[in-house]
Amino acid sequence: MKKLNLILGILIGIIIFSCSSDDDNSNQDEIIGVWNLMSIENQGNDITVVDCQTQQNIVYNSNNSGTEKAPEEISQTPCEFNTVPFNWSRNGNEITLTVGEEGTFVNEILLLTENRLEIVVIEMDGTAVPENEQEILKYEK
Repeated sequence: MKKLNLILGILIGIIIFSCSSDDDNSNQDEIIGVWNLMSIENQGNDITVVDCQTQQNIVYNSNNSGTEKAPEEISQTPCEFNTVPFNWSRNGNEITLTVGEEGTFVNEILLLTENRLEIVVIEMDGTAVPENEQEILKYEK
């Protein structure tokens, strides 16, 4: 009986110590956060953001909601912005944004690191964006 209690005690100890905390964020999608627009690549040329564009950003929240803040006019003084809410989902290197009445946009992730994000819109409302019209948006956290 003592051996059985000892074995049960060891098994219970192993089970207790093998459990880990679910509090770490290692499973959190690295896209989550505030991304500030740094440049736009058009036809292979990097275009540095200027004036009001320097305050443009996109926010991905952990509950699959988000917002995009973009200037109404690039060089308007003072800057006036539109903040557009969206819902998002991710499947591999594709992020689908559902933007109210504006429709659905599919973005391809070209680069994603801890502090860099490069995406390109490849589809709008089910219609592919022609390659010669695609712009690569480059963000930093």
